[in-house]
Amino acid sequence: MIILRLEAERLHRYRVLRLADLPERGIIGLSGDNESGKSAIGEIICFALFGRTFALAGERIGKLVHWGAGEGAVTLRFRVKGKSYEVSRHLARDGAQSARLIQLDAPAEPLARAEGVNQAISRLVGFGFDDYVETCYLAQREIASPHPHSPAVRAMVGAVPLVTCAARLGEEIRQAEADLALRRERQQALRAEEAQLAPGAGRIEALERQLAEIDERSGRLAERLRALQAAGDEYSSAYRRHRSHTARRALAGLFANVALLAVLALGALWAMIHYQPDTWPMPVIIAWLESLIAETGLKAHGVILAIAFLFGGFLFLSWLWLGLLALGLRRRRAWARRLAQELDRLDGLEPLPARLGEAPGHGGVAAGDVEPGGPGAGPRFDGDLEVFVDRPDVERRARLRQRILLLEAAVSEVCSALEHEVVWLKRDMERLGAWRTAAQNGLARLRSDGQRHRDLTRELVQLEQEIAAAEDWIATRRLAHELLEGAAREMSRRFSGGLRDMVSRALPRFTEGHYEFLEVDEDLQIRVYSSDKRNLLDLDEISSGTQRQIMLALRLGLSQELVARRVRDDQFVFLDEPFAFFDSRRLRGALKNLSELGGDLTQYWVVAQRFPQDAPIGLEIACGQHPDTLTHGFPEVA
Repeated sequence: MIILRLEAERLHRYRVLRLADLPERGIIGLSGDNESGKSAIGEIICFALFGRTFALAGERIGKLVHWGAGEGAVTLRFRVKGKSYEVSRHLARDGAQSARLIQLDAPAEPLARAEGVNQAISRLVGFGFDDYVETCYLAQREIASPHPHSPAVRAMVGAVPLVTCAARLGEEIRQAEADLALRRERQQALRAEEAQLAPGAGRIEALERQLAEIDERSGRLAERLRALQAAGDEYSSAYRRHRSHTARRALAGLFANVALLAVLALGALWAMIHYQPDTWPMPVIIAWLESLIAETGLKAHGVILAIAFLFGGFLFLSWLWLGLLALGLRRRRAWARRLAQELDRLDGLEPLPARLGEAPGHGGVAAGDVEPGGPGAGPRFDGDLEVFVDRPDVERRARLRQRILLLEAAVSEVCSALEHEVVWLKRDMERLGAWRTAAQNGLARLRSDGQRHRDLTRELVQLEQEIAAAEDWIATRRLAHELLEGAAREMSRRFSGGLRDMVSRALPRFTEGHYEFLEVDEDLQIRVYSSDKRNLLDLDEISSGTQRQIMLALRLGLSQELVARRVRDDQFVFLDEPFAFFDSRRLRGALKNLSELGGDLTQYWVVAQRFPQDAPIGLEIACGQHPDTLTHGFPEVA
C-alpha cells in the first residue's frame, strides 16, 4: 500500500492539510519544531485508514476534531497492487463518524460504507489496526524509553498469549491435581461405608422393581378396560343402525333398478325415433306422442331425451345412496372388528404371576420385615393366588366373536359378555392394587433404613463423574500445555529465522557495523551479536541509543515480514522521530541506510526536527510555517 494523496480539514491541529505529488519510493521527510504538527499527520493517516488513532480510541476519538470546530473530514488516496482507491471519513465532535471507500476507476459504486470500510480496507491492504501500529506505524511515544523485556517487544513475536496461557494452565493443573487427590480420599471412605449398607440397598431395589412391574400391569389392564368399553359402545351403535340397513339398501336397489330400466327403455325408444322412424310400430308411437305434446310445440325425440336424462339423474342419486349405505356398513363392520380385536387381546393377557402377591422375601423384604396381618402384609385370598377360571369357555367366546363380526350378536348379549369381561379385569386390577399397597408399605419401611445408602450411591456416582471429568480435564490441559509451549517455541524459532534476513541488512547499517544480527531464544529473550565482543549480548548490556537503533531494525523487520506474508506489494511505513538522539552524521547515515534497505518497504515517512542538507530525502515537508495550514502539491490556501 502506497499513499498518493492526503487531504484533511479541521482535524487535529490542522484547519487545512493537503499533501499531493508524493513520491512513491524513497523517504518523505516531515520536519519542524516541537508541536508543529508532524506527528499529527501520522495520526490523521491512521484515522483515515482505521477510524481510530494510536492515542485516541473509542469514545475519545472526537478529540481529534480541530479545536473550535464541530466536525472534520479526511480523504486518503492510496494504491494497492496497481489499483488506486480513496477512503473518506467525516468525524463529529461527539465521536460520530461516517466513512466511504471507492475505487477510482469506478467512483460511482462505493466498495463499502460506514462500519464496513474498516473490514474492506483490512482485506485490501492485508492487515488491521493492531498489526499496523505494531509494524508499519512507529509512534513517537513507543520509543521514548524502550525496555528489552517490555510487553511490546514480546508482542512482536506473537507468543505472549501462548506463554501466558501455558503458565495459567500450569497453575490450574496443579490446583486440579490437589482437588483430585481429595476427591479420591473421599471416594474410598464412601465405598467403605457403602459396603456396610449394601444388603439394605438390595432389598429396596427388589421392591422397587416389583412395584414398577405392578404399575405396568395395572396400566395395561386399565388400558384394555377403557378400550373394551369404548369398543362395546361403538358396537351397540353399529348394531342399532345395522337393523335398518337391509330395508334401506333394498329400497335403494329397487329405485336404482327401476331408474336403470327406464333409462334403457327411453334410450331405445329415442334411438328408434331418431334413426328408424318408419319402422313399425314407430309411426303409431310417434303420432301418439305428438298428439300428447301437440299444444307444447315440442318434438317427440326431445321430450323422450329429457325424460331419459331425468331418470338418469334419479339413477345417479340411487347409486349415490347405495354407496353411502356401503360406507356406513363398512364403518359399522370396522367397529365390530375393533370389538372382536379387543376380545382377542383379552385372551392374550397372561395370568397374574403369584410372585407379585407374595410377601417380599426372595430378593425383596425378608419374612421378618412384615408382620402377619400387619399393614405391610399382602391381601389374603382364599385358595391359591392364581387367576380364577370364571370366564366363558374358549368355544363360546369364539362363536360370540364370529357373530359380532357379522353384526348378528344382539346388544344385550354383547353387553352381558362384556360385563363379564369387565368384572374379570376389575378383579385383577383390585388384586394388583392390593399388592401395590403391600409393596409400598414395605418400601416405606425400608426407605428409612436405606436412605443413607441411596445418598451414598448418588454421592459416589457424582464423585466418580467428577473424578472422571477431572482426569479428562487434567489430561486435556496437560496436552494443551504441551502444545502451547511447543507452539511458543516454534513461533519464537520461526520469528527469529524469518527476521534474520531483514534485520541482518538493517542492524549493521544502523549500528555502524558494531552489531550484525539479532536472535530471539525460546524464552523470548532478545540478544544481538556484537562484532567487537564476538558474542551475543542482552539488551541490558547495550546503551540506550543503541537499543533504539536495534528496536528500529526489529520494527522494520517486522514490517517486512508482515508485508511479505500478507500484502505482497509495495508498502509505506510511518516512523515518528526514530532518530531523535542521533547527531547529524549518524542521522545522515541512518537515512541513507534506510533508503537502501530494499525489499517491499518502499515509501518511508520519517519525522525529525531537522534533516541534514545532503540527506537522501525524496521530499521534505516543513511543518509549522503556518499555524493550522499545510499544503504541498496544491495551490496555497489562505
